[in-house]
Amino acid sequence: MPDISAISAKTIFDEFYRKTSKRFGQNFLFNESINRKIVSSAGDLSSKVVAEVGPGPGGLTLEILKQDVKRLYVIEYDKHWVETWRQLQHLFDGKLEVIECDALKFDMKNISPQIIISNLPYNISTQLLCKWLPEFDLYEKLLLMFQKEVAERLYATHGTKAYGKLSVLAQWKSKVTKKFDLEPGSFTPPPKVKSTVVEFVPFKEISSRDLDFKMFSNFLTDIFAHRRKKVEKSMQKYFDNPESILRQFGYDKNTRAEDISVEDYLSMFARRYEQTKA
Repeated sequence: MPDISAISAKTIFDEFYRKTSKRFGQNFLFNESINRKIVSSAGDLSSKVVAEVGPGPGGLTLEILKQDVKRLYVIEYDKHWVETWRQLQHLFDGKLEVIECDALKFDMKNISPQIIISNLPYNISTQLLCKWLPEFDLYEKLLLMFQKEVAERLYATHGTKAYGKLSVLAQWKSKVTKKFDLEPGSFTPPPKVKSTVVEFVPFKEISSRDLDFKMFSNFLTDIFAHRRKKVEKSMQKYFDNPESILRQFGYDKNTRAEDISVEDYLSMFARRYEQTKA
């Protein structure tokens, strides 16, 4: 096996393609120290099965392959990069497998990764996260990059403007931690916004968190539909006496959707769910 350190994402980019695609939301990260920082944030990857969405020229890919991983699956939709990695596949001692498909249509259970590390295509990052969230407990960890304003919604606490449905769903399923920000100039081409690397450590024992994902998601959609209004009105669809429910959890009739904590939303919905089963 050749020395991977002699290969770089920039040399792969220059030799094989030299283009980026707005259609695929491509913003490539060539800075090796930043890619190394991202991968090291995932912890020990020894003997792990790892998945990456949208490898492009492989800034993260090469850093992951420098670790003693059992297997790295790269999921790529852009045919140019699919062919590039298939040409390079033989260099990595059987540890790299290229999957050509739309990640939004791909079932991760087909490859059972323990860890996902990705600079997600910005145009589908939220969709991908929401696709994976219902089965988050299948993974040990996810280390994902988002536009900063999207990332802020993921780890926002109740009582803040960024807090919303996505905050509740992500924090219901995992411990969400901001790792660090990246400036636009770190990427080629530079996006118009900053980016943020976010760590998700899924909860394995969810017990009281074991609610129907789709039903809870729909509940939150209704609750956060009118953020500037009092939440009591939105709750009327689910509770006969929403003001009483709010009081039981320490809130009053002036409470807005962003004021209610993740745990309280879970408890409220669990109560509603039990009522529908009775």
